[in-house]
Amino acid sequence: MAPSTMDAVKVVEQRRVSPPPGSVPPSTLTLTFFDVIWLQVPAPVQRLFFYDFSGTSTEDFRRSEFPLLARSLSLALSVFYPLAGRLVPVPGSDLGDLFIRYSDGDSVPLTLAESNADYHRLVGNQAKDASESRCLVPDPLLLSYSSTEKKPPPPLVAFQVTVFPGSGVSVGFAMNHVAADGSSSTHFMKSWAAIFCRSAAAAADPDPDPSAVITKFPVFDRRLVGDLHGRVKPEYLEDMKELRVAESIADLTLTRPPKEKETELRRVVRCTFVLTRSHVERLREHLTLELVGRPRPSTFVATCAYTWVCLTKARGANEGRVGHFCFAADCRTRLDPPVPDAYFGNCIGGTSASVGESELSGGESKWKGLVSAAEAIREAIRRLEEGGPGPVVEEVKALMRRAVAAVRARERLLSVAGSPRLCVYGVDFGWGRPRKVEMVSIESTSAISLAESRDEEGGVEIGMVGPEDEMVRFASFFQEALKSL
Repeated sequence: MAPSTMDAVKVVEQRRVSPPPGSVPPSTLTLTFFDVIWLQVPAPVQRLFFYDFSGTSTEDFRRSEFPLLARSLSLALSVFYPLAGRLVPVPGSDLGDLFIRYSDGDSVPLTLAESNADYHRLVGNQAKDASESRCLVPDPLLLSYSSTEKKPPPPLVAFQVTVFPGSGVSVGFAMNHVAADGSSSTHFMKSWAAIFCRSAAAAADPDPDPSAVITKFPVFDRRLVGDLHGRVKPEYLEDMKELRVAESIADLTLTRPPKEKETELRRVVRCTFVLTRSHVERLREHLTLELVGRPRPSTFVATCAYTWVCLTKARGANEGRVGHFCFAADCRTRLDPPVPDAYFGNCIGGTSASVGESELSGGESKWKGLVSAAEAIREAIRRLEEGGPGPVVEEVKALMRRAVAAVRARERLLSVAGSPRLCVYGVDFGWGRPRKVEMVSIESTSAISLAESRDEEGGVEIGMVGPEDEMVRFASFFQEALKSL
């Protein structure tokens, strides 16, 4: 039997990377309402990029590529300096409020590792042990924080580069969600990759001016999101303190009832399912015909509704139980006035859709559950699109209360990480487009992940982690229903 990825990974070199000395003055950044939402979620975001990289040994990579990766990371951090900072408590706050502080010399961990696992198997869509991707991203404990600990605050982000000699390279990160949402983290990764490409192409000048390379500079002005960090943020923190949401999420009961988390004796696997552009269009067309007089559903609505229904069937619908589908939406264009696309931090609002599990399963009707799921998801989106920060704030606060109530009622909550709009397959370090991109952290949150299809515009990749028997059933429902479209 081949060794597991976890057993096959060894650390080759570890560095601490800072912005170039003197390139960033000491700075502080207030957390907004959108940022403090994520104080309740202890698990960092972990994303993994695989690249084909043949014909090199780990030592060759260590001598030629790794120094440039470290140097280009340093230059990227000089522009995206909050990522090099630390979360520190707001003096006198009894609500657990924090802010980001950058001081000269603050650094982030960068690890070079080697793996003798089968790279080509790892980048496949088939089921594989969920733990195999876990050791290719930084340990989330590196980023764990408690305001009561008597030790320096941890970094906000950490990186790991793993070489599969003669086959490929992976670049993984773990990032505290308080620092950045998916749009911002992808913006950073694309900027780091662009600086690395310029450095590698100009060996005589490996330190390019980031302003000559980065096409979209980050915007940090917190005033752009309105008064969300003035009056509303304390109200939200007080609400969360009363609801004790932190304990609910930290115990990871937000996504599944406790009795369904007892999977120690069941193999947990990671899979990727793909909806081609043709699949997506047929789903949208079918829903359009069923929802007479309603606007054509989006790719997001069709994809999520289909996945939600198939997963409910795979897990077994309960006649008296309600299913909840929680997701985030970028609010940059939803606020009034709109926030610039380059705004760096968090600007996403959450909402949820709720449908009885028996209705989701469809009963005798093959498509009834899909239509019900799509209608509920679209209605949840509508609540975020009423304009201005008010509806967004109220919907996020209402979502957290609904989530707590669902947890207490032992109901199922399914959440979504990522988005096809992030274009994660555009993160190119000069080794070609990623062969595979995975959201590793969905293992700890029982969410599904969404990304654009690598191979076809308009397609969608759906990442899932779950008990092997459940994933087998899901695959059966997923594939069989598509054949009948």
